[in-house]
Amino acid sequence: MRTELERLVALDREQVLVAHIQAVLGWDQETYMPPKAIEERAEQLALLEGISHEKLVNSEIGRLLEALGSTTERPQGDPSLAPEERAYLRAMRRAYDQATRLPAELVTELARATSLSQAAWAEAREKNDFSAFAPHLEKMLELNKRKAAYLGPGKKPYDVLLDLYEPGSTEESIAAVFASLRRDLVALLAKITARPQVDDSFLLRKVEAERQAKMSEWLMHLLAYDEGRGRLDTTAHPFTTTLGTDDVRITTRYLEHLFTSSVFSTIHETGHALYELGIAPSPEFRRTKLSEASSMAIHESQSRLWENTIGRSLSFWKPNFAKLKTLAGPALDGVSVDAFVRAINKVEPSLIRTEADEVTYGIHVILRFELEAELMAGRLAVKDLPAAWNAKAKELLGIEPPNDTKGCLQDIHWSMGAIGYFPSYALGNLYAAQFWAKMRKDKPEIEAQIEAGDVAPVLSWLRENIHKPGAAYLPGELVERVTGEKLDARYFIEYLTDKYSKVYGF
Repeated sequence: MRTELERLVALDREQVLVAHIQAVLGWDQETYMPPKAIEERAEQLALLEGISHEKLVNSEIGRLLEALGSTTERPQGDPSLAPEERAYLRAMRRAYDQATRLPAELVTELARATSLSQAAWAEAREKNDFSAFAPHLEKMLELNKRKAAYLGPGKKPYDVLLDLYEPGSTEESIAAVFASLRRDLVALLAKITARPQVDDSFLLRKVEAERQAKMSEWLMHLLAYDEGRGRLDTTAHPFTTTLGTDDVRITTRYLEHLFTSSVFSTIHETGHALYELGIAPSPEFRRTKLSEASSMAIHESQSRLWENTIGRSLSFWKPNFAKLKTLAGPALDGVSVDAFVRAINKVEPSLIRTEADEVTYGIHVILRFELEAELMAGRLAVKDLPAAWNAKAKELLGIEPPNDTKGCLQDIHWSMGAIGYFPSYALGNLYAAQFWAKMRKDKPEIEAQIEAGDVAPVLSWLRENIHKPGAAYLPGELVERVTGEKLDARYFIEYLTDKYSKVYGF
């Protein structure tokens, strides 16, 4: 079996190399590519996606998986294999089964349409012109429905897509979690709104992009992001992308009258990058399906933990605020660290998800989850999306977007065809809170260490418990292995209640 396993790994690595080359072109499209290059870039990405798909559906992979005892029903293969080998076979079997169900022409069509759709979205967002993007969104929905039909014949299309991002999840299971989450968040929000509001007016003072860039560089170094294995650039919507095992890049954006947008975008994306850079299976499984994340929600747990649990805490800013003030220039003159921490934790319904506070953020995700479920079911037409979005924002957040740029055009995900992704954000918050509770139990001194300016113990614990295994464990398995419990939303509500009772004094 050793020979078969080595051959399987070699074939897997060829496909991963092609995927990383695709990522280079995708990163370039979102950062430096001139706009008129989009048509050929779409063709380039479609060609590479076809090659990648062809390598993954290679019949030799199917024969090797069978020789190793891996079937769709028993993906981990021969029980005599080592645990890591069996975990690899499960990850490889899932990828192979999904790929072999998709026709090559659909795969390349999706890649081509996605590239064009993202470019159309960026322009439509800038010009506040939903009608220009609408045909592309209709195309992405149609292609995703076809994709779901191939991947899960007879199943609800939205369930099939949700499972791609969070294995085992369905619309029903997520709706159940979100129902209780919404109830608890609304109750907490009521307590907060009954208290005097926090003053955050100084956060709107102008901070030049050049100063913000220096802040981002400093924060990346502070969190131990290795620039020898990545870099920071700017884009319309911050993201992290893996171009190779030692090339994980992040992006941010600079808003001169909201400098905290870049501060927390940079911390958020650094959290994603630290996860990718920390995945460390045995050398024989580097650059394979085992070197990927457990799920998108686990990925989000890492970015949200750094951005919010650490990055918005008083413990973090006590030793670091003086440096931030220096970098910010006059904008933070006369502002104390306590006032700053209260301001960055202000709770107030707002229009933009990426800049929402921790209490209302989950409501933003629920809004998107409910709308994309309607779109996938055909109960909501694309042309009616702006009105539906505005109505739901009014219902859930109590505010209505003044335009589509701040409404249904604000996120890149649907233009990428990433339908089913949004719930990962809210689930990521739940995972993050549960991991944080376990970290504090394992390391009672952790907050004192952070307050002393040392965040290395946080990264060390995450490396050992979350990052290193990569895709060796499914998300449900990982949370039980690390915390001894199934995912439980109470940890998130307890974390929020504890934090905001201090911020708002209730």
